[in-house]
Amino acid sequence: MMIFRLIIFVAVVSLLVVAYRKLTAPGKKPSAPTDAATMKKCEHCGVHLPESEACREGDKYFCSAEHRKAYLEHHDSSE
Repeated sequence: MMIFRLIIFVAVVSLLVVAYRKLTAPGKKPSAPTDAATMKKCEHCGVHLPESEACREGDKYFCSAEHRKAYLEHHDSSE
């Protein structure tokens, strides 16, 4: 029974030490990205991705060449 009390005591003290360190540690504020990428939406599936990674066709953006092809095939045949 004494070992059980010792284990509980050590656990409580450990939690208090961790909480104290978190409260007294200097806060690190997350900085805003300095080179924020312009996000574009895939015309086919709607996923958002950085403009630098997107496939482009005119003023439309796509997440992959396959989605660009599928979108163009569908919209060219309906017009």
